[in-house]
Amino acid sequence: MNVDIGQKIKEVFDAQNKKLTDFADELGTVRQNVYRIFKKQHLDTGLLLKISQVLNHNFFQYYVTEQGEGASTDELKKLETKAQDSEHQLILARKEIDYLRKIIKLMEEKAELVQRIGNEPIHQ
Repeated sequence: MNVDIGQKIKEVFDAQNKKLTDFADELGTVRQNVYRIFKKQHLDTGLLLKISQVLNHNFFQYYVTEQGEGASTDELKKLETKAQDSEHQLILARKEIDYLRKIIKLMEEKAELVQRIGNEPIHQ
């Protein structure tokens, strides 16, 4: 089954008359990445879940065939679990990035202090 999911997302986005910047903010990304999403044929389930939540639209439905065949309940549960795991990993990665930014800031402050101390004249 070939689903052009990026196009489907763009159609729903356009129908809602949202601002691109607001949509990007709600996804936690930048405008350029939203344009890339609109062009994609495949997306990570975690990202697709987030987009579904932001646009209040079930994009997973496009992966079910018209004859009613599609993902079984077990497969859907696995996809949901994978999406939740991805979301959890994303949260942890964001926390780690914040932590590393704090470390960098402290290191920069320390380097600045060492440089100031090194530039002070020696009194005898």
